[in-house]
Amino acid sequence: MQKVSVILTSYNKPEYVGKSIEGILNQTYKEFELFIMDDNSDEETQRVIIPYLKDERIRYFRSSITCLSERAEKIRYAVLINQALKMCEGKYISYATDDNVYRPQRLEKMVRVLDTHPEIKVLYSSSRVILLNEEGKFKRTMHRLARSTTQMASCQVDHCSVMHRADILPIIYRRWGSYWDEDPHYYFIGDARFFWRLCHYWHFVPLEEVLDDNYITEKSLHAQLKCQEKSPLLRLLPDQRTCKELREYLRRLRGGEECRI
Repeated sequence: MQKVSVILTSYNKPEYVGKSIEGILNQTYKEFELFIMDDNSDEETQRVIIPYLKDERIRYFRSSITCLSERAEKIRYAVLINQALKMCEGKYISYATDDNVYRPQRLEKMVRVLDTHPEIKVLYSSSRVILLNEEGKFKRTMHRLARSTTQMASCQVDHCSVMHRADILPIIYRRWGSYWDEDPHYYFIGDARFFWRLCHYWHFVPLEEVLDDNYITEKSLHAQLKCQEKSPLLRLLPDQRTCKELREYLRRLRGGEECRI
């Protein structure tokens, strides 16, 4: 059994996906398996990915989805993650995207914390965010800081900064019938919705060091959200639920109120 299962989701980012894969393969900690879950990216992206597949730690899956309307039926990255989670063999689970780059000691440092603190179920680190313009040139940086233990992780914690124990997953599945929610009403906040589920049971514990870099580009969902008229896919999505709703629910839950969402 590998100690860590890393799930990397990919879709049409040939400029960045190679850096993301290399960041994982070059970790100082070696006991991991890497699932590259590609949502039927274009051939340019495939040409970047294929040379890495000779590494025996990689398991590669490419979806067959092509229709735009199908892409709007479910949160595609949640679908891919759920598929990978059913195959993972690691004791710990970690996530990456095709515009996120792990720093070399990320897995080593997070595994060390979980190994020495069995009471911690979900761990998250600080991360650096690099904003790029439409030409891919640097605009500015900011940091998401991991400073406090929280049960309000939705929209505060990025899923590329998280590592959790695999043994929590059956609890989530029994309650909701899936791990990540595929409902397209949460397309822009799919990780927040997953964290909302986790926060019913566990705290997110911080590791203050910056352990990954996130590149926000014109292809990122964050950028598309601000330019919806540019994306035919976004026009097919249903009205989107909000982080505010998730967090208000959790506050009511903490206060002992019965509530639905």
